[in-house]
Amino acid sequence: MEDLIVNSKITAELKKISPFVDFNTISRIINKLTDYAEMLTEGKLAGIVNYNYRLNSSQSNMIIDLLVELQALSRVYNIAHKGKRDLEVEYISNIFSDINNPASISSYISMRNILENRLNHQIQQYNMNMNKSNTTLSIPLNELHGHVKTYRDMSSNSVTISSKVQHGFITASLHDAYVIIMNRDDWWDDKTYIKYFFNEEDSEKRHLSLITRARRLTLREIEGNVKAIINYFMELYSAKTRAVQEQVSEAMSSGPVIVDAGRDQGSGDYGVNVRFSDRILMTPFGKQYGSKIDSIIDSCFSKEEYEASGIPGEDDVSRMVVALYQVYKALPGSLGIRQNRDMIMLLVQHLLNQEYGIKQFAEKYLYTDRKISFSRFYADIKNDLEEFLTRIFTDYFEEKFSSVFRIIRSLDMKQYACAFIIKRIYLKCGENLNTFGFFIIKAISKYGKIKVV
Repeated sequence: MEDLIVNSKITAELKKISPFVDFNTISRIINKLTDYAEMLTEGKLAGIVNYNYRLNSSQSNMIIDLLVELQALSRVYNIAHKGKRDLEVEYISNIFSDINNPASISSYISMRNILENRLNHQIQQYNMNMNKSNTTLSIPLNELHGHVKTYRDMSSNSVTISSKVQHGFITASLHDAYVIIMNRDDWWDDKTYIKYFFNEEDSEKRHLSLITRARRLTLREIEGNVKAIINYFMELYSAKTRAVQEQVSEAMSSGPVIVDAGRDQGSGDYGVNVRFSDRILMTPFGKQYGSKIDSIIDSCFSKEEYEASGIPGEDDVSRMVVALYQVYKALPGSLGIRQNRDMIMLLVQHLLNQEYGIKQFAEKYLYTDRKISFSRFYADIKNDLEEFLTRIFTDYFEEKFSSVFRIIRSLDMKQYACAFIIKRIYLKCGENLNTFGFFIIKAISKYGKIKVV
């Protein structure tokens, strides 16, 4: 950690969280927050950060504070419910998958609409509390500066805070979040912005946030900061992996070794676990087929093999999805044709290395009719889409493990083999499975007629 990551404050925070955060953890959190289309309550955000329940509240808050410092998250405030003091905190994700054209993403449009609806309401509340005759007047920023300073001073002295100051602080937080998500260099001249706020500041102070007084970043700068953090954890992960490999090589060269059964980082984005002992490998079935099954699983989830095979472009993926979905809808039996099966193998291998969910998959590749809202479109195709994905993942599994099932014929042995494969996937990949990773589990269960509880 000799290098500066973003700035000295971020570097210091990274040093604090590095002992309990790894590459897989931070990647999963970032992927969950990408294109998040609604406000995040503190509880919901804590669930995203502490998804495996391994962190205490202090550690979770340290990660959240880091994301806020990066401006990957914006804090906005609201009046607390009855029975609670002061204000409630909510969060907005500023991480979007296409920062060159964010307005093409439905989650971005949704978040901007939510913020504008909040501002419409909040401007009225603020003006009413300030006893202004016209509740639709735009708010001068110098007023909000005064409320923010008063709120800070009164909070530090544990003094009861007036509703005027509270509403000023709430409005200031919405202002900061809205300017970030507008993603414009000349945001102060935007017609919608002028409807809410009257900016009197000089050009040097315009880019400072009202709450923290730090410079507000553009979505592109935020994306750059997030990538810098991910790259930092990737470098840490690579260094640890090399150290583990050297230790294993050294131990193996000196004789047999019994390795700890605990979880380790492994290789690739999935963190394939290569350092555990599993007793089912010592069964007759495990001894005969275990190494073969493990090598197939590794090829399914290996980032290196995926990259070596040639990553398809977005246009190619889109064509494959549309073509296969049309075949599935028109004549499902034709998915078994060699040409279609080849596309399935490429597509599924690609999906196993992606971190978006089914909704984003549908929006990226199947949502072409912009005359209807995406939520309505998705509700109409959700069941069909899940059945389609289960079908192509089942075909992928049959093809990928065909060398195993050419030998295994009986239903009982097929069921045992499928249960064996599922267990090995969980042990090797575990909590690092993405949404599509669980589709392959579902496909294996269907193939082996195993009931999933």
